[in-house]
This record gives sequence, structure tokens and C-alpha cells, in this order.
Amino acid sequence: MTKGMTNGLRHLQPLPGDADTGVGLAARLRPRFAQPIILVDPDDPVIGGPACLVPVCTRLAVIFGKCSAHHQRWIDDGRPDDIETWAAAAPANRRWLQQPAKCTIDGCRRSRREHRLCHSHAHRWHQQNRPDLAAWIAAGGGPPLPARAGCRFPDCGLEAEGEAGLCVHHRNRWVRADRPPMQSWLLGCATFGQDRFDLRPLPTPMRHEIAYAIQCRVDERRTITRPHSIRRLLRAMPGAGVTSLLDRSPEAWTAFLGFSTERGHIERRFLLDAIGYLRDVVEGVGWEAEFPRDVWLLRRIGFPGRDAQLRFTGIAPVWLRELTKRWARWRLSTGIAVATVAADVRAITLFAASFPALRRGPEAFTRQMVEVHLAHLVDRFPNAKSRTGQLTSLAGLLRAARQHRWQPRLSPDVDVFAEDYPRLPAAAPRALPETVMAQLERPDNLARFADPHGRLLARILMNTGLRVGDGAKLRLDCIVRDGQGAPYLRYTNHKMRREAFVPIDTAMAEAITAQQQAMIDEYDDPAVLLPRRTRNPEGKVAFSTATFRGQLREWLRVCDIRDEHARPVRVTPHQWRHTFGTRLINNEVPQETVRRLLDHTSHAMTAHYARLSDATIRQQWEQARKVNIAGEQLPADTGPLAEAIWMKNNLARAKMALPNGYCTLPLQQKCEFANACLTCPVFVTTADFLPQHRGQLEQTQALIARADSNGQHRLAEMNRTVEKNLLAIIDGLTTGCCGGGKSCACTTAGAPDAG
Repeated sequence: MTKGMTNGLRHLQPLPGDADTGVGLAARLRPRFAQPIILVDPDDPVIGGPACLVPVCTRLAVIFGKCSAHHQRWIDDGRPDDIETWAAAAPANRRWLQQPAKCTIDGCRRSRREHRLCHSHAHRWHQQNRPDLAAWIAAGGGPPLPARAGCRFPDCGLEAEGEAGLCVHHRNRWVRADRPPMQSWLLGCATFGQDRFDLRPLPTPMRHEIAYAIQCRVDERRTITRPHSIRRLLRAMPGAGVTSLLDRSPEAWTAFLGFSTERGHIERRFLLDAIGYLRDVVEGVGWEAEFPRDVWLLRRIGFPGRDAQLRFTGIAPVWLRELTKRWARWRLSTGIAVATVAADVRAITLFAASFPALRRGPEAFTRQMVEVHLAHLVDRFPNAKSRTGQLTSLAGLLRAARQHRWQPRLSPDVDVFAEDYPRLPAAAPRALPETVMAQLERPDNLARFADPHGRLLARILMNTGLRVGDGAKLRLDCIVRDGQGAPYLRYTNHKMRREAFVPIDTAMAEAITAQQQAMIDEYDDPAVLLPRRTRNPEGKVAFSTATFRGQLREWLRVCDIRDEHARPVRVTPHQWRHTFGTRLINNEVPQETVRRLLDHTSHAMTAHYARLSDATIRQQWEQARKVNIAGEQLPADTGPLAEAIWMKNNLARAKMALPNGYCTLPLQQKCEFANACLTCPVFVTTADFLPQHRGQLEQTQALIARADSNGQHRLAEMNRTVEKNLLAIIDGLTTGCCGGGKSCACTTAGAPDAG
């Protein structure tokens, strides 16, 4: 498990008393979440959010940019169209906390009752036969009343009257509320009008359990959980007749609350998450707690996914089940993808189900069983590639068991040999026909891709040949440039576990740059270029490939993409990778260049596209002495971009041949110096072209002389620039030449003073 995974599980390590969740969770709750009412920080990316449109309101915007109270006020005001003007004039929702009216007698701090007087002063005024009220008030209303303690209501400036310790005004409100517990009522009053999770009606320990679930979601920073989204759930749970979420199964809770896939989805997901957090606390997390179980919840060992599991229950032989679990743990720990390990476990499960005799022990595992299994696979998996995957998993388990000596009782004769694997037929070409690609690349069709993130990802895959998983996980700072300003896409090749670069054209770079700026504007500190839309308040979780595949299917349907036979087309993202490689081969790009562009480890992978080879071009390019139009020698390309620069230049050579040098212009960028490469700032040449340069110099000088004699001064001036550059190039290629090497300027050019 990686360090980051371990740190993410520390808050779930068992504490004393965790068997009783009420005791254990109380110790886990931070002070902010240990209160009966959890106040919401608007800046919190999980439970907070944008503020109400009304400037004087501090509540969260939950309905069309307004809090629920101001949205209702807007409806009551006739739904005015100019909502900004209406919002600027709307008052705050603070009536509940307004200061109650006090007695009009100067110095009296009691609640006003009748005749603008408190109860005591009104009684005194009646006893004095009701003199002129204004004069009586002005005279001070008699001797001062005895001082009393202040009202317990928050920020109330009046005196308390009665045993409740409240002023008359607030005591009446408390009585109308059916005299709830005083501290709880005061807390509710103090937080009235604020966004909050009110957990007071919940029994203990259920209150601690819900608070802990909210705290966990805040810590995970994945799923937005605002008070209004689970308010109905919190109101319904006290009527369940239980005191803990674990007193009922998830299915029983779902039935009691009436949840379904169409109704109560947000509340149901929160409830299931809360139960999951509690079970993690009670049952424990980490490898020590999870390894003995026959069903692994991957989130407990640091892998993403709410409900992702590895199930070993189908492997009946206990020794084989334990061996498979050990192998799976080792594979996960070495960085093998969860999906690959899950496929391995399924393959071993299928094998174990075919041979009940394996329950007798490792000694019962024979080579004959492997041979019988081969026959079963032929019947069950007609596709040879599928059978190969099944055999690879079984062979991997046997190889690891011997290598690490996990099961010494296993016979050394039991193995899967190379001859056991089926012969794989030559795979059919997977590149898309150009008639289909022409439709997919049309700007009007691309504009119909509903999600801008999916649209940009589709363009990236079509233009670079990246795997869909690598493209979806691009970091925000994925563009780098070389010394000539040419853009490259930096990505992580997750299959090969390394960083790679691929040259891109300027249009692609501009689209990515626009997306980068959009992410910076939307998130405080985004980490990825294409973040997922949900459960990602900070923009640090990458776009889901499953989501993209669904969007791709819908896009093909909307655009009605059809093949040359007018049949609807089914396109997978990986076909764009094959199309990209096939197009390069068809354009006579050397196979070595294609291999580097696709970041293949071996030529065999690239040979699927063509049977070409060009292993020396890179070496020739690096050894050549390169100068620009000013005759200045260019430094050798080194560093992490060296191979990517070479691929871009080699690709340019294959697409644009010049008689006297190479063009290092970024791919597909328009040239402002057409047919005038000697005046182009991105032109590069080597000593290989000295004869051409000298021949062109002679022709240019003759042309200048002829233009001068004919009075064509404009033509002569234009060619003097070419003459100047040619002289600088020839001087740069010949100055300091040793004359002895194979690539020596003198030898290559055939200069008279060579040697």
C-alpha cells in the first residue's frame, strides 16, 4: 500500500470501545462535529457552497442561486424578472433574532406587554388610577424596579422574568414550542437562519453516527453533502424505533424509508455511506483486518471506490483460497491494476470450481488437472485470446507460489507450458475507415458532443493516439514546449508506468490551454485537466473513462455516424489509437517514430500497424551539426524532451521534404515564409547540404547581378537577404571543420581544401 493510501486510513484505525459505536465515535468526532447542531462553513467544498444572491444573506444558494427562504420571498413578490435589482433590495432573514420591544420607561429592561409598558409598570400605572400615560412615562413611572438577571436568549438585552430565566417575549416562544429542553432550544435559536445539520431529534448513538458520516465525507472531499440534501432523511430516522444505524440492515433501512433508484437517491447514498463508515470502524481497516476476510472491500485497503470488492468465496479449497489471497495482495502491492487482479481471481475461481478434488490439499493438484482445464476452456471460451487470459492467470499463480515458496506441498510437475497456450490468429485491423474519421473530425459534429470535457478528450485521443485512461488523467500542466516553441503533450503512460511526451499541433495546444484556464477559474487549486463533474468539489479527481464511453455512444447516435455501407458505427476509444498509428504508417512515417509516438516498449507492438524499420534516423539527427539561417550552431537536444523533439522533427521530415535542410516548425502550423525557407527563423540545416547551399549561392549571386544590370532593384534587394543567409550558413558549417570525420563538413561538402 502506498504512503498516501496509508495516511488516508489513519482516522479509521480501531479505538478502545469501538465495538460500542456510541462510545468509540464520540472520541473520533472533532469538536466541530461533536455538537448537536453542526454549523456549515460556506467555504467548505463539501458541505458549503455559493452564497445566496441576496447580499445581506449568508445562507447557501440551493434554489436558482437563492436560499430557500429568499426563493420563497421572491415567489411571494411576484417572481420579478430583474432578479439582481430585487436581490439588492431584499432584507435579511433575521426576524427570529430581532430584539424584542422593551418597556418605554427609561432604565427599564423588561419586555413590553401593554400600553408600551412592561407587566410591572403597567400594573403600577393601573394602581395609580391610570393618569395621563405620556406624562406618567415622562416622569419615570415611579421608583426603579428591582434589577434582575439578563435573559438567557442569545444577544437579548432584556431582563429575565420567571423560573425559565427568559424575558417574557422569549418565554412565550419557548412555551409555544412545547417547552423543549432549554439548552437544546437555546442552541437552536442561536443558529436559526444559518445553514446547519440539526441532529438534536436523533437518539444516541445515532446522532454520533450521523455526525461521524458527515465528518468522513468532509475529510474525503468527494461527495457534496449540504444540509438541505439530507434534511428529509434526518427527519424520518427518529421514527424508526432504533437507536443505531447498525440495528437494521441497509435493505431494511431502504424499505423503511421508501427509497428506490428513482426516489431518495441522495439520502439513500448518504445512509449507505454512513453504514459503511460505521462497519469500517467496528470491523477494522487495513491489511491486517481485511486479509483474513473472504470478501475484500478495497476502500479499506486504500483503493478508491465505495463498493469495489475482491471476492474469494467461490474458491472452495481453503488452501487454494489462501494462496490466491496472498498472490492478490502481492500483486496489488506491486502496482498491478485492480481490474487485472480481479480478472486473475475470477480465473482461479473458475478453475477451482471445476475440480472438487482440490479440497483434499495441494497434493491433489496434478498436471492432468491442467490438461483437463485446457479442454474445459476450449468449450467455455471459443475466443483464443480469452483462453490465453485464463491460462496466464493460472500460470502466474503457480509461478509466484514457487518463486516465493508460498506452498511447498505443491508438486513441481504442475505447470502451464508455452505449448499449452492457443495460437492467436493475426488480429484484424482496428483502424477506423477514413469515411468514418471524416465524419468524426468534422467541426460541426464535434460541436454536438454534449460535455465539453468529453469533446476535448475525444479530440486529444484522435490527434495523439493516447489510451483513453491516459488521456482522461492528464495533469493540468500537461503542455511543455521545446526551444523552438513547439508544443508537446506530457502524459503518464499508466500501462508502462512512465512519463511520455507526444508532439501536438498548435490548434490542439490552444484548446488545451483554454481548458486549463477554465479549470483555474472554476477551482481554487485544480490538479487535472479534465475533472469529473460529480463527487469532485476540489477538481482533483480525473474524468471517468466509463462516463466518456457512455458520452461517446450518445454522440455517435446524435451525429448518426455511419460507415461506407450506411450502417451505424460502433466506435471504441482505443480504435482512435489504431487509426492514429495506421495513418502515420500510411504517410510513410518510419516505424521507429511511430513506436516512440505511441510509446510502445517493443517493435512487435508497433508492427501490428506495419513492417517498417528506421533505427538510424535518430542517431543521424543527433550527430549532425545543425545551424540556423544566421549560421549559428544549435545545441543538441537533451533532457526529458529530447526524444519527443526528435519524434516531432522526424515526423516533419516524413511529411515535408526540403532540398537543403529541415523544418522545425510546430506540427501543422502555417508557414509565413512559403518557398522562402532561407529567410525562415525555424529553418535548420547540416553539412550534408553544403553542395546545395554553394550551388544556390552561385545562382543567387548571378540573379543579383542580372537584376542590378536591368534596374530591378526590388528583386536584387530580396535576393541579397538570401545571399547573406547563404554566406552565413556556409561559413557556420565550414568554420573550424577538422576535415577528418565521416560527417565532417569538408568531407561531406567536398570542399577543395578538405584533408
